[in-house]
Amino acid sequence: MSYINILLILTLGLAACTPPPDGLLIENVTIVSAHLDAPSTPQNVLIRDGVIAEISVEPITAGRRAHRIDASGRFLTPGLMDSHHHVAFVPGMGAMGVTPATDYPALVEAYMAQQPLSLLYFGVTQILDPAPLLAWTEFEAAPLAPDLMRCGEIPNAAEGYPLNQREDGDALVLYPYRIEGDATPETVVARIAADGGICVKIYLEDGFGAATGWPLFDAALLARIRDAAHAHGLPVIVHANAIDMYQIALDARLDILGHGLWNWQWPEGEPPVAATLDRLVEQGTGYMPTHGVMAGLGDQLRAGALDDPRLADVVPAALLDWYRTGEGQWFADELAADFPPGMPREEMADIFGYGVGRAQRATAYLHGQGHPLLLTSDCPGSPTFVNQPGLCTWREILSLAEAGVSLQAILEAGTINPARQFGLEAEYGTVEAGKIANLLILSANPLEDVTAWDRIETIVLHGEAISRETLAVQ
Repeated sequence: MSYINILLILTLGLAACTPPPDGLLIENVTIVSAHLDAPSTPQNVLIRDGVIAEISVEPITAGRRAHRIDASGRFLTPGLMDSHHHVAFVPGMGAMGVTPATDYPALVEAYMAQQPLSLLYFGVTQILDPAPLLAWTEFEAAPLAPDLMRCGEIPNAAEGYPLNQREDGDALVLYPYRIEGDATPETVVARIAADGGICVKIYLEDGFGAATGWPLFDAALLARIRDAAHAHGLPVIVHANAIDMYQIALDARLDILGHGLWNWQWPEGEPPVAATLDRLVEQGTGYMPTHGVMAGLGDQLRAGALDDPRLADVVPAALLDWYRTGEGQWFADELAADFPPGMPREEMADIFGYGVGRAQRATAYLHGQGHPLLLTSDCPGSPTFVNQPGLCTWREILSLAEAGVSLQAILEAGTINPARQFGLEAEYGTVEAGKIANLLILSANPLEDVTAWDRIETIVLHGEAISRETLAVQ
């Protein structure tokens, strides 16, 4: 399907769900929201001008031109927020603006047109992109898209991560918030705030796998970044997934750990996993599990990974076909090159499974301590073609449940917790009058069955009722 046809479908779809003049009235619906002790009795919910105007057990009088939905036997929840999604990275290709994405502009255009719809298809009505590069304006310009919040990303020095993964010219384009020359932590953070960022992202990554020794910000510089961010009311998110990197972040009293603790390597003796997580709980540090990062790496190596029928719902057919070509397998080949010659790829995939298991165990430990979690997919997380928008958020929900996280805590992780963490509680996070009407109508109760989050009938985005089936790949 051509890009022009995709845009035409989106435009017609948007026109079809333009808010009616007298608003949207959802009748006889059971509300499931983190601010309630239990699901409500059947309620009526009136939405006007994109905001929840009234909630009542009694019938609500609405104008004759109001759009009415009889939601008897249905459940109304807040829309989900994925607090770690990358709009500028094309699954299976990597960052927009660099190769191989630059070699396939038509495929990238098709992906960018479908990406916001795929997120909405799985109930994601808000996202936070901690590293939006230059694609966030294109995402926001889509006819229909989740609400986008973003950080400003401060990379380490040129020899450190992530600049050491880029060519020099790419680094200059992709990372505008660098601390170098006359640019100090204070001036860089001020620019992030002025540009509309709601957080600052930094990296504590000294190497992948056996690699080590990549330079990091020292304690003094971390403190300056933290203090500058806090002066502007911005939390600091840290890319970290190893015990020693966690300890640096906790020593610096940074706000949010942007990955789960899956790297348990330690010089000798038992790794201090519990002690490190106890410090996290004591300091009230935010926690992003991102189980799907390691799961996606493993799945990239498994035979038949592209046979999952759910991929057809969210991946343009031409892009899905490209993944099956030799060129589309480049990242799987790159991953396999790090293992001993002759090792079966299924065995390589199982090794990544150890990381998933450790991440789940760390998440379970924090959940057992009553520590709040954030629903975060880090999609795609790397150039993995299996981690697709929305679908990887759904898989993250399933992984949280598999780790033993309660259904109540999963609800909170995707709704109220991110709203509180990022100062958005006045607008998002619960089904209450005065809040933005980003909502989901489900056919099952998500506090009884985790699969309810995949049983979406209608997505409400700023008061517009959208049938789920219209968001799938056409």
